[in-house]
Amino acid sequence: MRWAILLVILHSLPVLLSAQESSRALLPRSVTVTAGVGNAMGWFGAQGEHYLGDERVSLFVGLGYTPRFDQNDARGLTFAGGLRGFTGGDKHRAFLEGSVSQLFVESGPLGSSRRLYGPGIQAGYQFVAPGGFTIMASLGLGYAPGVSRRVDGWAGLLGLAAGYTWRRMSQGDLRPMR
Repeated sequence: MRWAILLVILHSLPVLLSAQESSRALLPRSVTVTAGVGNAMGWFGAQGEHYLGDERVSLFVGLGYTPRFDQNDARGLTFAGGLRGFTGGDKHRAFLEGSVSQLFVESGPLGSSRRLYGPGIQAGYQFVAPGGFTIMASLGLGYAPGVSRRVDGWAGLLGLAAGYTWRRMSQGDLRPMR
């Protein structure tokens, strides 16, 4: 009996795997805009992402706001930028991201607080529905040079966002790959 079940599963495996490829009729991604929370979005903010070539690489810029949590904390506009590399897939993809973003807010007396930026790396997941709805989640680690001696400069990174992905209008809109 176990062999019969195993045989049925193995026999149907190619059909299940080809179902992932059947959505290839989707046109390539062009631009994604998301809003959420995280280092790559400027804490509480939005992010624009442009896909390059075969859409496995993208450049992104985030602009957000850092609120004041304590009386002496820095607050205001925050930016981020970086590069992502994606796995293949039409709807579900993993990515690895390198970025520069705000990692720390140092509080100081009499308004001498400051925001510290540094490089970071994150691993994450992106889902893009055929209609364009997009969600992203990521975790990582960053380092802010110039942090006071109270902390070592390493910071955890996170990202959680939802938005929309636009696709190219037709295959003819693609530039030839070199």
